[in-house]
Amino acid sequence: MRRETATDRDIIALEAIESVLEELRGNNADFDGDQGQGQTATDSFLIIVEGRRDVSSLRNLGIAADIYPCANKPVAAFCENIAEKKKKVIILTDWDRKGGILAARLEEQFKNLDVPFDMTQREKLLYFTKREIKDVESLYSHVEKLNNLVHVHQDFEKRDERNEE
Repeated sequence: MRRETATDRDIIALEAIESVLEELRGNNADFDGDQGQGQTATDSFLIIVEGRRDVSSLRNLGIAADIYPCANKPVAAFCENIAEKKKKVIILTDWDRKGGILAARLEEQFKNLDVPFDMTQREKLLYFTKREIKDVESLYSHVEKLNNLVHVHQDFEKRDERNEE
Protein backbone atom coordinates (compact mmCIF):
# COMPACT_ATOMS: atom_id res chain seq x y z
CA MET A 1 0.00 0.00 0.00
CA ARG A 2 1.46 3.35 -1.09
CA ARG A 3 1.34 6.09 1.51
CA GLU A 4 0.45 9.55 0.19
CA THR A 5 2.96 12.28 1.02
CA ALA A 6 3.07 16.00 0.40
CA THR A 7 4.32 17.48 -2.84
CA ASP A 8 6.20 20.78 -2.99
CA ARG A 9 2.93 22.36 -4.14
CA ASP A 10 1.15 21.03 -1.02
CA ILE A 11 3.82 22.52 1.23
CA ILE A 12 3.70 25.90 -0.51
CA ALA A 13 -0.12 25.89 -0.45
CA LEU A 14 -0.21 25.09 3.26
CA GLU A 15 2.25 27.88 4.06
CA ALA A 16 0.22 30.37 1.99
CA ILE A 17 -3.09 29.29 3.53
CA GLU A 18 -1.62 29.51 7.03
CA SER A 19 -0.39 33.03 6.23
CA VAL A 20 -3.94 34.09 5.27
CA LEU A 21 -5.32 32.43 8.40
CA GLU A 22 -2.83 34.36 10.54
CA GLU A 23 -4.16 37.58 8.99
CA LEU A 24 -7.72 36.52 9.79
CA ARG A 25 -6.73 35.59 13.33
CA GLY A 26 -5.39 39.13 13.71
CA ASN A 27 -1.84 37.89 14.28
CA ASN A 28 -0.29 39.81 11.40
CA ALA A 29 0.64 43.39 12.35
CA ASP A 30 1.07 44.35 8.69
CA PHE A 31 -2.51 43.39 7.97
CA ASP A 32 -4.44 45.41 10.55
CA GLY A 33 -2.23 46.93 13.19
CA ASP A 34 -4.21 50.09 13.96
CA GLN A 35 -6.10 48.87 17.01
CA GLY A 36 -6.42 51.14 20.01
CA GLN A 37 -5.61 50.47 23.63
CA GLY A 38 -7.42 47.40 24.94
CA GLN A 39 -8.38 46.25 21.46
CA THR A 40 -7.12 43.31 19.48
CA ALA A 41 -6.59 43.35 15.74
CA THR A 42 -9.76 41.30 15.28
CA ASP A 43 -11.76 44.13 16.88
CA SER A 44 -11.03 46.34 13.88
CA PHE A 45 -12.47 44.07 11.19
CA LEU A 46 -15.24 41.57 10.59
CA ILE A 47 -15.61 38.72 8.13
CA ILE A 48 -18.50 38.06 5.76
CA VAL A 49 -19.13 34.45 4.69
CA GLU A 50 -22.03 32.72 3.01
CA GLY A 51 -23.38 30.31 5.61
CA ARG A 52 -23.21 28.79 9.11
CA ARG A 53 -20.90 25.97 8.01
CA ASP A 54 -18.41 28.58 6.79
CA VAL A 55 -18.51 30.16 10.26
CA SER A 56 -17.86 26.76 11.87
CA SER A 57 -14.92 26.06 9.57
CA LEU A 58 -13.28 29.40 10.38
CA ARG A 59 -13.89 28.95 14.12
CA ASN A 60 -12.27 25.50 13.92
CA LEU A 61 -9.27 27.20 12.29
CA GLY A 62 -8.91 29.51 15.31
CA ILE A 63 -10.45 32.66 13.89
CA ALA A 64 -12.03 34.73 16.66
CA ALA A 65 -13.10 37.78 14.65
CA ASP A 66 -16.78 38.58 14.25
CA ILE A 67 -18.11 36.47 11.36
CA TYR A 68 -21.42 37.21 9.67
CA PRO A 69 -23.16 34.78 7.30
CA CYS A 70 -25.05 36.54 4.52
CA ALA A 71 -26.87 33.67 2.80
CA ASN A 72 -30.57 34.14 2.16
CA LYS A 73 -30.52 37.80 3.18
CA PRO A 74 -31.16 40.78 0.94
CA VAL A 75 -27.69 42.09 0.08
CA ALA A 76 -28.52 45.81 0.38
CA ALA A 77 -30.11 45.50 3.84
CA PHE A 78 -27.36 43.15 5.03
CA CYS A 79 -24.65 45.59 3.93
CA GLU A 80 -26.42 48.52 5.58
CA ASN A 81 -26.50 46.59 8.88
CA ILE A 82 -22.81 45.73 8.53
CA ALA A 83 -21.96 49.38 7.72
CA GLU A 84 -23.37 50.41 11.11
CA LYS A 85 -20.67 48.35 12.84
CA LYS A 86 -18.01 50.83 11.60
CA LYS A 87 -15.39 48.16 10.91
CA LYS A 88 -13.35 47.08 7.94
CA VAL A 89 -15.05 44.19 6.13
CA ILE A 90 -13.31 41.11 4.81
CA ILE A 91 -15.36 39.44 2.09
CA LEU A 92 -14.74 35.70 2.22
CA THR A 93 -17.41 34.13 0.07
CA ASP A 94 -16.90 30.78 -1.63
CA TRP A 95 -14.81 30.63 -4.78
CA ASP A 96 -17.45 28.98 -6.91
CA ARG A 97 -19.58 30.91 -9.42
CA LYS A 98 -22.29 31.76 -6.88
CA GLY A 99 -19.69 32.99 -4.36
CA GLY A 100 -18.04 35.15 -7.01
CA ILE A 101 -21.33 36.78 -7.92
CA LEU A 102 -22.13 37.38 -4.25
CA ALA A 103 -18.66 38.86 -3.62
CA ALA A 104 -19.16 41.29 -6.52
CA ARG A 105 -22.57 42.35 -5.18
CA LEU A 106 -21.17 42.85 -1.66
CA GLU A 107 -18.24 44.82 -3.09
CA GLU A 108 -20.60 47.11 -4.99
CA GLN A 109 -22.80 47.74 -1.94
CA PHE A 110 -19.85 48.43 0.38
CA LYS A 111 -18.38 50.87 -2.16
CA ASN A 112 -21.72 52.71 -2.29
CA LEU A 113 -21.83 52.84 1.52
CA ASP A 114 -18.17 53.96 1.83
CA VAL A 115 -17.36 50.89 3.93
CA PRO A 116 -13.72 49.77 3.74
CA PHE A 117 -13.52 46.19 2.53
CA ASP A 118 -10.90 43.69 1.49
CA MET A 119 -11.09 40.64 -0.75
CA THR A 120 -7.39 39.77 -0.95
CA GLN A 121 -7.74 36.90 1.54
CA ARG A 122 -10.49 35.39 -0.61
CA GLU A 123 -8.32 35.77 -3.73
CA LYS A 124 -5.31 34.15 -2.06
CA LEU A 125 -7.36 31.23 -0.77
CA LEU A 126 -8.94 30.80 -4.19
CA TYR A 127 -5.49 30.70 -5.82
CA PHE A 128 -3.99 28.19 -3.40
CA THR A 129 -7.01 25.88 -3.06
CA LYS A 130 -8.85 26.06 -6.38
CA ARG A 131 -7.75 22.61 -7.50
CA GLU A 132 -8.82 21.04 -4.22
CA ILE A 133 -11.81 22.84 -2.72
CA LYS A 134 -14.31 25.49 -3.76
CA ASP A 135 -15.74 26.78 -0.51
CA VAL A 136 -14.93 28.14 2.94
CA GLU A 137 -16.75 25.29 4.66
CA SER A 138 -14.16 22.80 3.30
CA LEU A 139 -11.20 24.91 4.37
CA TYR A 140 -10.78 23.33 7.82
CA SER A 141 -10.69 19.75 6.50
CA HIS A 142 -8.39 20.80 3.65
CA VAL A 143 -5.89 22.41 6.05
CA GLU A 144 -6.02 19.30 8.25
CA LYS A 145 -5.35 17.09 5.23
CA LEU A 146 -2.41 19.24 4.12
CA ASN A 147 -1.00 19.30 7.66
CA ASN A 148 -1.14 15.51 7.82
CA LEU A 149 0.51 15.14 4.40
CA VAL A 150 3.28 17.58 5.28
CA HIS A 151 3.96 15.86 8.62
CA VAL A 152 4.15 12.45 6.94
CA HIS A 153 6.48 13.94 4.32
CA GLN A 154 8.72 15.44 7.01
CA ASP A 155 8.75 12.15 8.95
CA PHE A 156 9.89 10.30 5.81
CA GLU A 157 12.61 12.88 5.18
CA LYS A 158 13.90 12.52 8.76
CA ARG A 159 13.89 8.74 8.46
CA ASP A 160 15.78 8.92 5.16
CA GLU A 161 18.37 11.27 6.72
CA ARG A 162 18.91 8.84 9.61
CA ASN A 163 19.30 5.92 7.17
CA GLU A 164 21.95 7.83 5.20
CA GLU A 165 24.09 8.33 8.32
